[in-house]
Amino acid sequence: MNHSPDPRSPEVSVLMSCYNGSRWLGEAIDSVLSQTCRDFEFIIVDDGSTDNTLELIKTYSAKDSRIVVVPKKNTGLADSLNSGLAVAKGDWIARMDQDDICEPDRLAEQIAFVRAKPETVLLGSAFTEIDELGRPIRENYYPGGHRALVRNLEGLMRFFPHSSAFCSAAAVKAAGGYNPRIARAEDWRLWPELSTRGRLACHPKPLVRIRMHPDRMSLDDNGRSQLCDTVVDLVCYFLKKVGHEDPSSADYPEEKWRVFCAWVVSEIKCSGFIEQREAWGAARAEYMNGGLAGLARFAASLAGSGHAVAMVRHKLFGSPLPRQLAAKWAKHLQDPVGGLKVGSVTGRLE
Repeated sequence: MNHSPDPRSPEVSVLMSCYNGSRWLGEAIDSVLSQTCRDFEFIIVDDGSTDNTLELIKTYSAKDSRIVVVPKKNTGLADSLNSGLAVAKGDWIARMDQDDICEPDRLAEQIAFVRAKPETVLLGSAFTEIDELGRPIRENYYPGGHRALVRNLEGLMRFFPHSSAFCSAAAVKAAGGYNPRIARAEDWRLWPELSTRGRLACHPKPLVRIRMHPDRMSLDDNGRSQLCDTVVDLVCYFLKKVGHEDPSSADYPEEKWRVFCAWVVSEIKCSGFIEQREAWGAARAEYMNGGLAGLARFAASLAGSGHAVAMVRHKLFGSPLPRQLAAKWAKHLQDPVGGLKVGSVTGRLE
């Protein structure tokens, strides 16, 4: 059915970026077009796909005028999302990934929430984890309040998925949108910025289905690259929070940015944090797959890793690593003469 354009600006702009995503793209698009809420535009950015993704998007757009197609060359997710933001007309941005599925009442539920709580600038939701065939695996829930969510963000703890995000377009644009310097954790750079401009919240109902499959960006390099990018995000946030220059800003020299990132990654590796997180993931897998014996296998796996105390502390209270690295970088900013050694690289902070 072809929907006539609404002469008013839509209340919501659903924003999706695609790259070679034709395998599940139809399901994702259908789940948006079948929303019980009809007042939205659907911006789909094709990030230079080399398969038939763009043709599939155009087929849908020919049938539904709410779809806005933005084709572009391949420049990455953050830049693609910013391209979509540049044409978005809605007061609210609802993020959606090409391999995930919206529940039919997702937009209606999130609109109702922010209308009731207008101080909200970022609203996520619980989600249902599904496998490659769309079969449900488990449901995942998160804290609902602002303080708990900020605590989780700042401490590298559990946070709702990007595909569930429903955020104020004005707040996102005021924060500068997504940072194109961040390759795999662009949301973890933006969300802390939004937390300084209003309230964060999480809807208790699972409003999206997140598909787990081997090609997810978050699984690149067994998730290590995304974890490192997330820590980089938070170190930048903490530096800015205490009045230092944000290394991720566009004005920061590219060479110094590379040195900064290399230094953070080097510090992460030296801290043992990656090994701790992987030990927790392995223990959690034992629990999830262990049936009645899962809890005992979880405890045995974690104890055998040698990281039990550190990871339990992090899960309960959050990781201090981003704050510690920000403080360490700030200390060198005050005394730049010696520089910072990053493996074989030394960064002078003149």
